[in-house]
Amino acid sequence: MAVVIRGVVDRIEGDLVVVLLGDEGLVAHWPRALLPDAQESDLIYFDCKLELPASEVKKISPKSLMERLVWQR
Repeated sequence: MAVVIRGVVDRIEGDLVVVLLGDEGLVAHWPRALLPDAQESDLIYFDCKLELPASEVKKISPKSLMERLVWQR
C-alpha cells in the first residue's frame, strides 16, 4: 500500500529542512543533504510504501537492514 504525504518547506535551519506535513500540523526535520535545492514555501511530496511488514523486519539483522536502506537510494 502506498501513501503520498504532502508537505511544505517552512524553513531551513542549518543542515535541516523543516517541513510541515499535511493538515495535521505535523513537523518533520529532514536532512538538508537529501533536499539540497529546497527553498522556503516549496511543496514536497513524500511517496511512502510498506516494503516489509514488521514481522519480517524483526527477522533481519540490523546490519542487513542498513545495507538494504543504503542500496535503495
